[in-house]
Amino acid sequence: EGAISDEHKMTERLQQHQTAATPANFPCGSTAAKKHIRHAFRNSNDARTTITNFQQSNSLHSMFAKAFGTTPVHEMAQKKDVEKNKDSKLAVEEPLDETPVLDFLSHLGVSRHEVHSRMASALRSAIEDEIQRMPITPLTTSPVGVAKSSSTPGEAGHSALLNLLKSAWQFRDVPELRPVLVCVLKRLGDHTPAPMLRRLGTKKSETTGLKNAELVSQLGPHLQRLVWEADWDAKLELVAKISGGDQVASEEVTLRGSTILADLIRSSVDSYVSDAVLVQAADLAFVGTVSERRFATKLRRMVAKDSEVLGNAGETISKLASIGVSKAPSSTGNAREEKSASSSAVAVSSIKEIIGSRPKLLGAVLDMLIAEHATKGGGLGYNKTMKEAEKKEKLLDGTMPGSIMGGATNLSCSLVADVLLTFGQLPRSYEVLDILTRILDTSVQSGSISDNSIAQIQGCLRTIFRPSQSEQSQTNPSPSKDRTEGTKIKLSLKTAKAPSMFPDLPMDDSEHEQKLLQRVVKKAITFMKEHDPQGLFLNPVTDAIAPGYSSIVETPMCIRTMEEKMMNSTYKSIDEYKDDTLLLFSNCCKYNVGPAGKWFRTEAGRQKKFWKEEIFPEARSKLKADVAKRKNSLKRKPKPPPPLAFAPGKMDKTATAITSRTKEVKDDAAINNLTAQDVTPLPPWKYKRRKTEIEVPSLQCLASMLLADPFVVRVLVDKIQKILKVNVLKSKALPAGHPVLPSIFQLLNIARISTHLCALKGKQCYIPDAGIRKVLMEGEEFSPSYESTRNCLPLFSKLLLDAELDRRMVAGGDLHDAALQDILARPEVQTSEWEGTSSLYDLRAVVEGAFVHLLQPGNTNGIALQNQFPRFVAALDKLSGGNMLNERPFFVSLTHALLRYKSKLPHSTRDLVTGCLIKWLKMGAKDSKIAMCSPLHECFMRLLNEWSSLGNLVLPRDLFLSLGEEAVAASSRVEVGMKNNVFAKIWASDDDCFLEVKEQYTRMISSTPDARASQWKEKTGIDS
Repeated sequence: EGAISDEHKMTERLQQHQTAATPANFPCGSTAAKKHIRHAFRNSNDARTTITNFQQSNSLHSMFAKAFGTTPVHEMAQKKDVEKNKDSKLAVEEPLDETPVLDFLSHLGVSRHEVHSRMASALRSAIEDEIQRMPITPLTTSPVGVAKSSSTPGEAGHSALLNLLKSAWQFRDVPELRPVLVCVLKRLGDHTPAPMLRRLGTKKSETTGLKNAELVSQLGPHLQRLVWEADWDAKLELVAKISGGDQVASEEVTLRGSTILADLIRSSVDSYVSDAVLVQAADLAFVGTVSERRFATKLRRMVAKDSEVLGNAGETISKLASIGVSKAPSSTGNAREEKSASSSAVAVSSIKEIIGSRPKLLGAVLDMLIAEHATKGGGLGYNKTMKEAEKKEKLLDGTMPGSIMGGATNLSCSLVADVLLTFGQLPRSYEVLDILTRILDTSVQSGSISDNSIAQIQGCLRTIFRPSQSEQSQTNPSPSKDRTEGTKIKLSLKTAKAPSMFPDLPMDDSEHEQKLLQRVVKKAITFMKEHDPQGLFLNPVTDAIAPGYSSIVETPMCIRTMEEKMMNSTYKSIDEYKDDTLLLFSNCCKYNVGPAGKWFRTEAGRQKKFWKEEIFPEARSKLKADVAKRKNSLKRKPKPPPPLAFAPGKMDKTATAITSRTKEVKDDAAINNLTAQDVTPLPPWKYKRRKTEIEVPSLQCLASMLLADPFVVRVLVDKIQKILKVNVLKSKALPAGHPVLPSIFQLLNIARISTHLCALKGKQCYIPDAGIRKVLMEGEEFSPSYESTRNCLPLFSKLLLDAELDRRMVAGGDLHDAALQDILARPEVQTSEWEGTSSLYDLRAVVEGAFVHLLQPGNTNGIALQNQFPRFVAALDKLSGGNMLNERPFFVSLTHALLRYKSKLPHSTRDLVTGCLIKWLKMGAKDSKIAMCSPLHECFMRLLNEWSSLGNLVLPRDLFLSLGEEAVAASSRVEVGMKNNVFAKIWASDDDCFLEVKEQYTRMISSTPDARASQWKEKTGIDS
């Protein structure tokens, strides 16, 4: 009854004071409002007063008052108007009171919550629209002594947004008001102040998530990447402040540090380097055929075609911003189990999604990978018993013994290559590094490296390692008189395919004009990418993404396709690029019809307008100016091309001028035209950099890491084997006299010192000598390169000749009859000639490869191996200094070669191998724990288990258990049958470094009958 009574009262009041609901009385909507304001202006002489009155009479509150028959009181109303209205008995004064409106809406069945929600949403939308329309131009500072002019609308808008940002920051934890703050930040975009970005990246603690995680998760990928960049810069500044400017001395900016970027990519990096398929392939350093040596590196980056996996990888940005960073999972864990994509491919895709196209984030990721390689690369990851502090100290002073065959410990180098290849358009400073990456990647995919590729690699290294003028003064060049004419460094590059670089330039300069066109189109495409933030036109459109697209659009086009056409020099004129761009926008409008495609058509129109008004006119004018400049330069007498190489030994005015002109050379054009005739070792030099000159990341470190990639090293070592067998031995030549061999050894040595360079992170840099002449660096008394190339490489050649002679002297060989008549006598094994070679890591890798190749089925026989095997073992004993415990790639390759015999393995070969491996277990480190946890111990037990699985014909059970007992005794430094507490102690400790070895022993015990297994446990002291 009360409700009915209130309803009658309200109805009576409405009937008494209401205004008819007609468009004339309530001019709502854009059309009616426009007509109303035009009519008001026609009948008015004062525009300001008309606008004020229109605002009053057409406000929402005024219309409600008009509907209720009340008189609203505006803040701008004059007091006399208020008093006049009070004298009127018919007028009902209504201060700004929302009660009647809410009562009315409640009578209509609209709840208070819905009213408030709709009003808040409308207000937010209005504020956001106003923010988006506000022009932005960062404030500029006037020069000293010059009066600042009045601010522009863009500067005023920027200042207003900053003030609004300051006011709205306090409401960041209020869900209803947070969208306004997000809108302000998105509108500021790249103009967001750095202190605000750093505040957004503040963590709760070093091991927990972000303080403003919910806010950051709503900012979008671009702003999130700005936050990560600001956090990285803040950490660099903090480290520089604490360490006195030495940014490379702290672990704070490494992968194990507390930066947001490190937290985001840590799980992806760990997933990449622990991928089982990739680890197995990286450890298989020596294989027999080219097909085995080929590695499909594209499989590590094949995830892009899988839309679901890519989508899950893309969620990394939003997920990892709001969770505890210390427990950040792999971004695509579920997808990795369900899809065929490998974990390494998913990891690369995830890292690409995180860094986007931000060069600073790319540099930060590469810098963290440099630090990761410094601590685990070069075989350091196999030494699980050495403390990290001891490793770091030895790395910094250069006393840590490195290994060229780093195997899976060098997978961070492979990740560097994948990150560079998937990033897209690299910054200008990375262009030569990009060329080097692509050359090496092509060689790895083909399974071999050509002489032309080696020349091009050297061209890249000359550019990357080129010292500045201040650094050249610190080098220690060898005197020019020590260089003969045959070893003189070339100061120019042959470019037979590019005659335009030489003085005899032809009149037809179409090739150079094509390069100018390619450069202009490349820049235009880059601008198109920047102004397509959603990536709407970036990738090809398929029917899976847009149903029926192929039936509607006859000639599809996207930015990626245009980029490929540009890289392949398909465009012959700027108009062809113009036609493709117009086709790009036309296809979008052709497919996206109707209301559902309105946004796409609007976006296409916006980008097309910007392209026609800004990008294309600038590209056309730039091309016209460059072509005109080129034609004018052809009329003058051209100068000889500047060199790409450097000669530290000639520090005269000519060399200084050459160095300054070198910076202006287009290195990529010169490098791509290098051939086998240009292969020349790089000159050795060494220098230190000032702290202010250190670049992050160091390009020299990255170049050495690319060479240390286990798949690249595998190809280089195989190249040396082929040259020695095909060219050197058959032609009876000296190895050092080969035109390519010293250069390959130099590349291997650059790969070997990569861990040292990465530990220094650019503070010091040097190139080892190729070994053609004895050149000692500052502080050195021994030249490993010279000893390898000039002194010991002939010994290895002799080793190969002796192996070939042994094969020919056995039954079935062409020298067998002479051997029976004692015409040819085989000398005893000589070890003295290999004395002092323990630091020749490059030669050790080559001998290991030859040893594995010798044991491949079909390369020798049991009789010849009786003479060949001891010679190779003696050489490896001296080259390794008696310590072969951590040569995991060698033992994995050896196991792979021996298992290819299957059940046809000769017992003599089996006995030789097992005896040698047990001897190496005894010769290893003095600490028994190091031998117990070594890769040699694990690979030996794995080999025995695999042989045992082939049956008793290969490895009888009794011999299997006996060899296992001998391995335990050898690694424990005790005799067989003696009490062994060392093995029992480490077995019971469950030490992480012993888990892989323990797994192999457990496999052996589980395959043995219980009675025999118990006896074996009792003998080894683990029977509890």
